[in-house]
Amino acid sequence: MKFKNIFLILLLSPLFSMAQNVYSNTFTTINFLDSNAIIKYQKKIDTTRITIEVNRVTGIASFYSAYLNGTLTSTGERYRNKKYTAACNLFKLNTLVRVTNKQNGSTILVRINDRMHPNMLKKGRVIDLSQSAAKKLFFKSTGVVEVVVEAIGFSEINPEN
Repeated sequence: MKFKNIFLILLLSPLFSMAQNVYSNTFTTINFLDSNAIIKYQKKIDTTRITIEVNRVTGIASFYSAYLNGTLTSTGERYRNKKYTAACNLFKLNTLVRVTNKQNGSTILVRINDRMHPNMLKKGRVIDLSQSAAKKLFFKSTGVVEVVVEAIGFSEINPEN
């Protein structure tokens, strides 16, 4: 009887260790990447400039034109230059992400509420930031900067940095 219990425990122990998949680069067990979009745009992703890991994407960030203020986003809300929002095709809508400027280390939290044009992935672009978010990352004058984008959760409310 004892041998049978020990055998059962040894047999099931790998299942217990796989029950919760914690990703090494985040503190969450949820995958926020939009796998359907990644598969859909797979041929457009410039793999020399874009790196995709679980809940982490490295590539180039740009920012919205000031003329887009007031237009509808993919979530149905109006885009506002003053809000901390962004467009991204690789993360699910309403995902909160931390964007880190690789040149100076500054970071900002933004909410993904829109989608970019798929051809931006060919240029290595992974995220389009609002005007205020780009200004906070200190790259508005250059237009683009290399960034790391890390998912941290879901929210329907914009972060206030």
